Amino acid sequence: MSQPTDKPSRVHDLFAAVLGAFAAFCLITSPWNVDTEGPDPFYKGPLIFPIMVLSMMVLASLPACKRLLSPADGSTWQLDGGGFPKKTLAVLGLLIAMLGGLNLIGLEISALAFLAASLHLLGHRGPFKLVVLPLVMTGLIVMIFKYFLDVFFSTPLIAEWLWG
Repeated sequence: MSQPTDKPSRVHDLFAAVLGAFAAFCLITSPWNVDTEGPDPFYKGPLIFPIMVLSMMVLASLPACKRLLSPADGSTWQLDGGGFPKKTLAVLGLLIAMLGGLNLIGLEISALAFLAASLHLLGHRGPFKLVVLPLVMTGLIVMIFKYFLDVFFSTPLIAEWLWG
């Protein structure tokens, strides 16, 4: 079990550097992993989202790589914290459920439910954070992916079951 410490931990930097290296590998190999033969232009094609996300991951890992190569005085390899990351794994479970919900209940409802449930789980209980923020973010997600990037989302299964 890990013991709390006031010293900076290099384990977090190592983990971030490994994630950044994996993202860089995926970014380099993405043209071979994603089929780009469709009629869509590059900015609407299937490769644009992985390139954006993987590029952000690589950029976000650069400070950790710098800290890993030139550690601060007193930094240790001891993992700090209070033990098992329950909330992190619960949000991961909600994210996986959201991905499953895309096909079952659609983008709008699954994104709204994921955002509201995650915020509630993380302790944000005000009406603005539980109602307004998820509604605004869901609206932005729908506008960006469905209308701006023209990403195709199939009709939710529940709509087919109810309305044929």
